[in-house]
Amino acid sequence: MTTYETSATVEDDGQLHVTGVPFAPGAQVDVVVRSKVERSVGDEDESPVSRSARIFDALDKARNLKSAGALRRDELYDRNGLH
Repeated sequence: MTTYETSATVEDDGQLHVTGVPFAPGAQVDVVVRSKVERSVGDEDESPVSRSARIFDALDKARNLKSAGALRRDELYDRNGLH
C-alpha cells in the first residue's frame, strides 16, 4: 500500500481540495483528514539538545517519586469501592 501525506486548508464553504496526488485517475483511495497539532509558542526555538535535557529531567523526577505503599489484597479486589 502506498501512502502519501500532504496538507491542505479547508475553504470557507467547508470544501477541501487535494491536488497533485501520485495516484492514477480513477484509483480507489482511503482518505483520512485530521487537524494539525498546533505548536505552542517557542517550540520551534527549542533545540533538540534542550528538549532532550527537559525529557531526561522529567524522567529523573519520575524515577525519584515515592510510592504510597503496596495495596492489600482486599483493596485490590474491593468491588464495593467502585462507584
